[in-house]
Amino acid sequence: MSQLILLSFVMFAAWLIRRDTARREGVSGAVWIPTLWVGIIASRPISTWLGLGGGGADYEYSLEGSPADRLFFFVMIVAALIVLLRRRVAWGFIFRKNWPIFLFYTYFLVSVVWSDSPLPSFKRWFKDFGNIFVALVILTEANPGQAFRAVFVRCAYVLLPLSVIFIRYFPDLGRVYLRSGAMEVTGVTFQKNSLGALVLVCGIVLIWDWLERSRPDSVRQNRFDRYLVIAIAAIGAWLLYLSDSKTSMACLAVGGLILAATRLPFLRSRVAALGVYVVAGTVVFFVLDWAFGISAGLVSSMGRDMTFTGRTDVWNALLALKTDPIFGTGFCSFWSDEHFRSRLPDWVAFSAHNGYLETYLDGGWVGIFFLAVMLIAVGLKINRQLAVAGNDALIRFAVLVAIIIGSFSESHFARMGPLWFLFLLSALDTPAARHEPVASDLAAPAAPRPVEFAGSASWRSPR
Repeated sequence: MSQLILLSFVMFAAWLIRRDTARREGVSGAVWIPTLWVGIIASRPISTWLGLGGGGADYEYSLEGSPADRLFFFVMIVAALIVLLRRRVAWGFIFRKNWPIFLFYTYFLVSVVWSDSPLPSFKRWFKDFGNIFVALVILTEANPGQAFRAVFVRCAYVLLPLSVIFIRYFPDLGRVYLRSGAMEVTGVTFQKNSLGALVLVCGIVLIWDWLERSRPDSVRQNRFDRYLVIAIAAIGAWLLYLSDSKTSMACLAVGGLILAATRLPFLRSRVAALGVYVVAGTVVFFVLDWAFGISAGLVSSMGRDMTFTGRTDVWNALLALKTDPIFGTGFCSFWSDEHFRSRLPDWVAFSAHNGYLETYLDGGWVGIFFLAVMLIAVGLKINRQLAVAGNDALIRFAVLVAIIIGSFSESHFARMGPLWFLFLLSALDTPAARHEPVASDLAAPAAPRPVEFAGSASWRSPR
């Protein structure tokens, strides 16, 4: 019975994706590269899906890694580069407009030199840097907004319902039991917080897609489309409830409110000032928290205590190791360094559960500095776009806020996860290349034709 349900779902998901593909104009076959990329980093390694073993944080930070996983990511990066070369991307423009992101990656490339295991550290850096090339495949599409939404909508159609099937009918795949004996639902991922991150990224883009489709000048949705969105949203909400990932819940709620700003009369004409409102609200919150301690009550209302489910103990244990405070241990090398691992308690897993602390461990205060430069520069750029691009900049702003908040309790910065990829996709600026959509940019190139550039590419669909 379970196999029949799985087979029926696979056929239905394939029909949904084919139907969605036919409805999105200006999206080429090359978008399958980022779709597969996101599908893997948001769920399980390709080696696990193929039954070749591996998977999990401990395996990710092992020195040998998985040949199948390395081959998959290498092929995807090469394929993305081929597409970008055929599209004659203006690399000078991209480096110039996105210098804070490249500066961040350049420093961590240099940090490979002083890592405990330079070669594995470089491999991890190269794989993470590949996110940029894959994201550029989306942003250089004829209709980047449609391509952006198509990638995550396709992943949502497959991964969210499949998580329910794994949890309900394949418990060996969709559930794990902790040392305490408590059950933890994981769905298509390996850990409940990873399942929460999957729902978070899919949820933010699904909200954006629904808002775009419900615009007065958009093609009218039929009853099936309306019910489909409700069904996928219900599945996501149920998975968030089962995973009990409070961080993802909070980030999705904040992101959804930001995206819905244009539907609120008070903010509809003040979208350009949304960034100022958020900063002002943050300052007011910290002042009130300092004066009245409201954070404890807020955390308690979410079913957590001020240790953040033991995270503060993890943070204290990591800081007690006294890694190099200036330059850190090298990119993604801390967890594979036996000198530090042997000094940690067994209950400390392969994550700092804090993106800022993780960056400090990897790159010290210098790494924190480059991270701050990147976040501030991207934030200022997006704030300017709110005044010019309006609704199209809201998704970028929502993702920026989500990763800043989410990284206080989970490690997202420079980690192969869906929220980091979504951030890079939202932060990168590309030239506005105008070309006709083709069936696949991996096919033989057409005759050369001039490409016009007009500043940053707009994500708005042609009307």
